Amino acid sequence: MSTLSTNLEPVLKPKKKKEFTYFTLLLFIVLGFGLQIIAGIGVAIYDEVTGSNMTGILLEGPYALLVDAAFFLGVSVLYRPVRRFLKPMWNFSVLKERKTYVYIVVGFLIVAAVQYLMLSFLNVESADQQQKDLNQGSFNQTLLSSWIFFISVAVITPIKEELLYRGVLCGFLTKRHHVLVGIFVSALVFGLLHIGFPITATVMGLVFAIIYYRTKSIFPSMILHMLWNGLVSITVFF
Repeated sequence: MSTLSTNLEPVLKPKKKKEFTYFTLLLFIVLGFGLQIIAGIGVAIYDEVTGSNMTGILLEGPYALLVDAAFFLGVSVLYRPVRRFLKPMWNFSVLKERKTYVYIVVGFLIVAAVQYLMLSFLNVESADQQQKDLNQGSFNQTLLSSWIFFISVAVITPIKEELLYRGVLCGFLTKRHHVLVGIFVSALVFGLLHIGFPITATVMGLVFAIIYYRTKSIFPSMILHMLWNGLVSITVFF
């Protein structure tokens, strides 16, 4: 009797965690861009009704960067599969290690050398297109506009891009395929989306991805990205 009752007991299997798939990745990207498009249509309708120019303001340089980052960061927090996937990458402990700062300094020197080589020595690339995209020249040189420009370029954009390219894309491809696939594909995508200096940006993507892989944390590459973008934004002003 005991044997029969034992055989009739349901077999409880542990639930498997949902895997981060290509569909999850695609949905994350679609949500990030799709919600921006929907919001843009809403703002355009508002402009049409009220006669204002909110669309022109939000699509102007740093404001466009802030809007783009806000939607992707919002989706990263609210979309549970992405939030869970990124959670292990928020590793503060690496900031206590000396080698982390060695990586950051060496990475900064490599990026600086490559940019000088490509933009100044060989003249095969140009940062003019980036400055046009940022549209910084259209701003009045006020203290407020300068801070908005600096924060959007040197702080918010690096956070968003490191989460998107290193955290999500590189992290996913590394786990799904191989670390080299994650590093090179994420760096190539990062480079191609930086119009005007794709070679320099690809090398930057490689440096950021390698630091991210070596430290197993998103913070070191984020810090390096902030330092570099901060330097670039200051040179734009002066």
